[in-house]
Amino acid sequence: MGCPYPNGIRVHPPITGPAAATPDCSGVRSGETVWPPEPVDSPPPPNQAHPFQDMSNLDPIPDHASTASAGQSPDTPSTPASIPSFPPPGRRTHKKSRTGCATCKARKIKCDERHPACLNCISHGVECPFLNPGIVPPQPPRASQSSSSRKSKSKSPIPPHGHSSPSTPFPLPRVETDELPLLELELLHNFTIHTYSTLAADPAVCEFWRVNVVQLGLKCDYIMRAVLALSALHLAYHQPERRDFYTAQGILLHQKASRSAVSCMTPEVKQDKDAAASLFLFSMLTVYFALASPRHSHPDGSLFITETSPSFNFPDWTFLVTGAKSLSNVLGERGHETMLAPFLAYGRTRWDAHRVKMAEAQNGDHFPLTHLREQIISSVSKSPANQDGKLLDTYLHALDELELTLVSRQDPDSSRDVLDTMLWLWEVSHSLVPLLKGGGEGKGGGPKQEAVAIFAHFCILLKQHENTWWLQGWADHLVRRAHEVLDEERRAWIEWPVRVVGLGC
Repeated sequence: MGCPYPNGIRVHPPITGPAAATPDCSGVRSGETVWPPEPVDSPPPPNQAHPFQDMSNLDPIPDHASTASAGQSPDTPSTPASIPSFPPPGRRTHKKSRTGCATCKARKIKCDERHPACLNCISHGVECPFLNPGIVPPQPPRASQSSSSRKSKSKSPIPPHGHSSPSTPFPLPRVETDELPLLELELLHNFTIHTYSTLAADPAVCEFWRVNVVQLGLKCDYIMRAVLALSALHLAYHQPERRDFYTAQGILLHQKASRSAVSCMTPEVKQDKDAAASLFLFSMLTVYFALASPRHSHPDGSLFITETSPSFNFPDWTFLVTGAKSLSNVLGERGHETMLAPFLAYGRTRWDAHRVKMAEAQNGDHFPLTHLREQIISSVSKSPANQDGKLLDTYLHALDELELTLVSRQDPDSSRDVLDTMLWLWEVSHSLVPLLKGGGEGKGGGPKQEAVAIFAHFCILLKQHENTWWLQGWADHLVRRAHEVLDEERRAWIEWPVRVVGLGC
């Protein structure tokens, strides 16, 4: 008996109606192929809502199928007596954002309307239309298509050239464009002409940032993005009329760099010395980026954009130094076999010179922190947290290092490198700095009062480099914050830093 179908292929017409949910394959004989396949619509990507967005206001969708009677077909209309009425599913009424960005509108999420870029776009790593009102955001794919469009797609198994559908594996061709990434070129040019020279005082180290780091950025995406992010903040500092634009671009670039760098820190990724060197360099660039973050004129005097809680008393860069030192310890002597060799050699030279000056200062008779030392010894000796004496040892070590640094820096003939200011913070990053965090070793949930008083005196060193653009304003802010954190008795301990920075606390 001959085959009733041409070419031995049975073509199913599109199935409509309730029966489409359960395809009938009983009419397909063994060995037959059903062609063309029914196009399958790709489900829309889930709404990538911001982590702080409250999704609890969604009403549950009622199950209408469970209310149908046993003898009633799905196509039979229901009467009010047989099926109760349900309110239409959806969101509760809320205030709509009429002036939100086009991207949030396309994704059907509420825009916070922050400028220069809304928080949703920044958190998802996309360019906010507020930065460039001329851009058109991509439209999300529709959840379903009409049966007529499905029929038209099923006529040919191969889509037209240059197009693709969700049911076929043909990729979209790359769109050729003649546009140059002018913003990235501008940022890279600014870094290699201006920004690099502000990161250190030594010409050899400046050349390391300008040449070695940029060359590494051509091979490592998160290094290049961190370089461009820092350059963006530098332009924001020098061009107030475009400050919001460059600041938003810098934030976006650094967020992308951070995600890429974090993905390299997973246990599955083996770290060789070159990869560890890249991560160390990224941590240093991140410290610069945090220090260069734009200063806000809030009533509380906060100067950094990452502050989200009143209990967070000190900025991120204070603790980022700890991470950089941890990566340095992982590298050890192997770091001198990597591209970091010039930078590490200079750091070792400055450290040795710093220790010599401190030794000379130790032979003198001027010790400006004597009164603070006596107050801390009297306070900590009676504390139950110092039962083993380790807490007092931490404070005394930090005081010794800071005092000798302050004395050595009073020599007018000594060379002053901005990196020397961070040597003390580097030295105490694993001992004193954790005590500045809220809820640290202090079971009471706040930073240690003695640690805050010592840290306030570190701001005297920061004040000496007030003209450096990425340090400008930090000394004033941190002393003011320390004054707010300390109780009435211990505020008298920081009279010297308050006088140096010129605050009327």
